[in-house]
Amino acid sequence: MTDLFHTTEYVDLKKRFDLYYEATLLPILQQNDKVRKRYLISFMVLILMAILFYPAMLYLLFNNNIAKEYIGLSLCGSCVVIMLACGPMYFYKKRVKPQIMPEFANFFGKFSYVFEGKIDDEILRASSLFTEYNNSVGDDYFSGIYDGVHISIAEEKLLKIHRTRTRDGQKTETNKPIFSGVCILFEMNKKFSGHTVVLKDRGALGNSFYKIKGLKNVRLEDSVFEKYFEVFSDNQIEARYLLTTAFMERMLKLRDLYEGKSIQFSFKFNRLLLSVPTHQDMFEANSFFKSNLNKQKIDLVFEQFYTIFSIVKLLKLNQRIGI
Repeated sequence: MTDLFHTTEYVDLKKRFDLYYEATLLPILQQNDKVRKRYLISFMVLILMAILFYPAMLYLLFNNNIAKEYIGLSLCGSCVVIMLACGPMYFYKKRVKPQIMPEFANFFGKFSYVFEGKIDDEILRASSLFTEYNNSVGDDYFSGIYDGVHISIAEEKLLKIHRTRTRDGQKTETNKPIFSGVCILFEMNKKFSGHTVVLKDRGALGNSFYKIKGLKNVRLEDSVFEKYFEVFSDNQIEARYLLTTAFMERMLKLRDLYEGKSIQFSFKFNRLLLSVPTHQDMFEANSFFKSNLNKQKIDLVFEQFYTIFSIVKLLKLNQRIGI
């Protein structure tokens, strides 16, 4: 990925971004930093209340032989205070991100931003990129045009929540993580009607047992591509129409760009959906405990955006003469 940040294109774009930062982003960040300090004071007051109040309350409970149920209530109360203490962090983020993130993305193109937005679950489920899930949590969502291509970018977590009851009637809940990372949806300039999925290779044994309902395995002539990916489709001819030799080479370069991470692709409804798993908290231009005027943090977000938008040119999605 480091090679991407040493190209002439990147250096020139970064110079323009630094000027844009000074003129457009910095005034917003300065204002947000004043807001941050107010929320930080609220957070510290709530934490101080918890530190002073609850040890004293527990001491009184245990030294006066008060019924156990009241001890339980006090512990529940402590959880409420902790949740209230986290409130300023959440509401600060909810307030300032819609101010700074659209301006950040608009350096690259024309974009809208939704706090805690998500790509439609119907699209994600239809892609066959994810195992079954029943809950999705959105963080940052961008939608707009870059270099003539419509793009939706969503930082999401997909979960499988399983609820059961114990023998004594108590409810229990387990959360199984299905996916955590970034989903990127591209409107394709090349028309197709079928469904083709490109998944990470699971090895000879894993591939032999892995099935997708309605899709069949597609064998391709590119041995290098077959080493890293497994292709499924409901239309063998269309899959080869989409996955030309040149396009497969670009997909391999994209895999290298993301340093071998388990990126996967789905072609459906004339769209390309790309999933990039990552545990990194993306698009965090604002801090809560530190000053917002941290250029190093801003530069990191710039690199995250640049990496995503480079996919358009790398895969040549902006060209209308076929893939």
